[in-house]
Amino acid sequence: MPSLFSVLSRASAHHPLNRRPFLLAVLLFFFQSAACANELPWVEHSVLRGETADSIAAKYAVSSKTVERANELAARTEPLKTGEKLLVPKKESDLLSTLAEVRARRRGESPLSSITREQSKKVSLPAPRKSPLPRPAEPFIRPLAGRITSPYGMRGGRLHDGVDIPAPKGTPIVASRPGKVVFSGTIQGFGRTVTIDHGDGMKTRYSHNSANLVKKGDVVRQGQPIAKVGRTGRATCTHVHFSVLINGKPINPEKYLR
Repeated sequence: MPSLFSVLSRASAHHPLNRRPFLLAVLLFFFQSAACANELPWVEHSVLRGETADSIAAKYAVSSKTVERANELAARTEPLKTGEKLLVPKKESDLLSTLAEVRARRRGESPLSSITREQSKKVSLPAPRKSPLPRPAEPFIRPLAGRITSPYGMRGGRLHDGVDIPAPKGTPIVASRPGKVVFSGTIQGFGRTVTIDHGDGMKTRYSHNSANLVKKGDVVRQGQPIAKVGRTGRATCTHVHFSVLINGKPINPEKYLR
């Protein structure tokens, strides 16, 4: 069977006066077959805020030149707009067929547009499921021996985003899990603070310290001393304020402590 582009080439060469109706008929035949078989040679991508041709190409594992040529971006002067539709060839060899569809859509002659609209009406996507909270690969250990005197929760109309464990000033505070120190300094209200990133969006924070024993960028092991108990910031006694953060949101640490 002749390829789509050999047919189009002969149509252009031998039927210049009837080129548009003939092209529409050929495109309709090939695109209907492809749409039914779900074998379209491109992916329709809706541009997200801040995306570029390079970042979109990387997402689909094709070259940025292929994305630019398929959508004729080199001729444009304005940047990509959020929500704009681009056709990304599935393979480098799908460039010409994708470009043909892009040009047909601009002329309002793409037979595939009506086909895909009808198909999309029939497809109902399942509702997204909420992901459960991640469980650590290894359990947390307490950063400090002793009982929790102030639990996680609302206190005085504000969220107490961690737990308080009192101890004498200078008592060592240890890392609950291994990780990398991403903050070591002072936070208003929390005083001297150390924050450790454990991966998978999970961090722990240790506050009100009299001294921080690690610096940003240090890699620490579980149980390693990272600070000393103090009363810096807003505190009524010497203690550690211990917080667990998942993707930046505080979670009750008692869910993870042994």
